[in-house]
Amino acid sequence: MIRSLSMKGANRREFLAGLISAPLLSLEARADDFPTRPIRFIVPFGTGSVADIVGRRVGDKAGEILKTTFVIENRPGAGGAIGADAVATAAPDGYTICLGTVASHAIAAAMEKLPYDPIKDFEPIALLVTTASLIVVNSAVPAKTLVEYFDYARKKGVSLYVSGGVATTTQLLPELFRVKLHVPLQHVPAAKVGDSYNDIVAGRVDMMCYPAIGLQPFLNSGAVRALAVASPNRVKSLPDVPTVGEALGTTDFDLISWFGSFAPAGTPHPIVNTLSSALSSAVLSMSDDLEKIGVDARGWQAEKFDAFFRSDVPRWAEVVRLTGVSEQH
Repeated sequence: MIRSLSMKGANRREFLAGLISAPLLSLEARADDFPTRPIRFIVPFGTGSVADIVGRRVGDKAGEILKTTFVIENRPGAGGAIGADAVATAAPDGYTICLGTVASHAIAAAMEKLPYDPIKDFEPIALLVTTASLIVVNSAVPAKTLVEYFDYARKKGVSLYVSGGVATTTQLLPELFRVKLHVPLQHVPAAKVGDSYNDIVAGRVDMMCYPAIGLQPFLNSGAVRALAVASPNRVKSLPDVPTVGEALGTTDFDLISWFGSFAPAGTPHPIVNTLSSALSSAVLSMSDDLEKIGVDARGWQAEKFDAFFRSDVPRWAEVVRLTGVSEQH
């Protein structure tokens, strides 16, 4: 459950505005020589998660471009809300930013009232990558296709699945299967991504949905079997794995996850633009390497990302409503 972390809503924004208004001119003045010290890059998910992998790779490259260091700080919990809130309340000087995700900036907002407003309390910097969830089963499950797995679950009565986190796309996709296709699936929450991996590999659960970048080692070892990928197109690193659309004949389950970067609201535009240019360039320079591990490089700068982000928030609110996930937690 997402708990209140600080004062909420308009009162908090007015309070923060009062704190930052006085030094705003000095921030603008310092924008020309930004950055002059390391940048704190908060990742709102744990070590080994997709967000962590993407943040470290892109941060390293962006640091080279800006001739500074992006210091990764993992702040997991509450579907990404804890880490995101740490940035929403940080000084708007460009030295504290976060790797925001669908979970921390769209899904979490639909779950219950947050201590931050995903749109008003942040400045979008860049859309880094997108990725789709791969649906895998433990190798002992006697199903080689998605349809076979659904039949197996129905005959079994209930099939357990583990996700990459509560109220993330990796939970919402199985919940859509449950609601729309009446597949008897039951969620088993895990404290962190590493526990999720352990659960699927050990056979304590039958199924897991997670981006290919995190599951590749277990696919390589034969511990899990890939059934489908929830995207319009097949994953380049797994060309033989069909899309859910190919498996089921519908595109209703194409849920693409995105990973972007955000600064606190009020960060001077020259600083946002500097960060946006560096992070976008870093992603685009690594596009081939990123695609090999199952994520698609975007590298959209601030204005384009902002428009996309604003349109995506209500879409995920509808998915949360359909699945009833907010009522489960």
